[in-house]
Amino acid sequence: MKYSSQNGFTHVAIAAAVVVLAAIGGVGYFVFTKNDSNGTQNGSSSTASDLSTSSRTADEEAVKATAKEHFALIYQKKIEEAYKVTCQEFQDLTAYSKFQTNVSTRGFQTIDLSAVEYTSVDIRNNQAKISGLVGPLDPNSTLYVNLLKKSNQWCIYGYEIQ
Repeated sequence: MKYSSQNGFTHVAIAAAVVVLAAIGGVGYFVFTKNDSNGTQNGSSSTASDLSTSSRTADEEAVKATAKEHFALIYQKKIEEAYKVTCQEFQDLTAYSKFQTNVSTRGFQTIDLSAVEYTSVDIRNNQAKISGLVGPLDPNSTLYVNLLKKSNQWCIYGYEIQ
């Protein structure tokens, strides 16, 4: 799991203030990148393309929900539950005690990253990478989250703020 630089606490604290201001002010970014050029369906039966689009949309929603759940748990200081949302591969590389220390000392518990609106979603071969701006007053801070699909469930593989 990658984290911001060693001086990242200040950066994370600024990002936390930005998120809080955005939540209080009701400011949000809603960017949907959907190619809906056809608008209506001519036939009444589903095609393979329709099923693929439906499945892709379901995966996009599941990926975003998994990330939001993970960061909500961290913000609520439910570190053990947040760790369970991570993939086994992540857990093999990062012991729970190290994870607990990292989210506590890096300031991840001071920011409600579950409020991030993911504007970029890339899903391929049971792997996903999503990203979204941490806050509108700091447009250069983006949260990147990597996920894997195991046994038809998405799990967190890693994340970073850049």
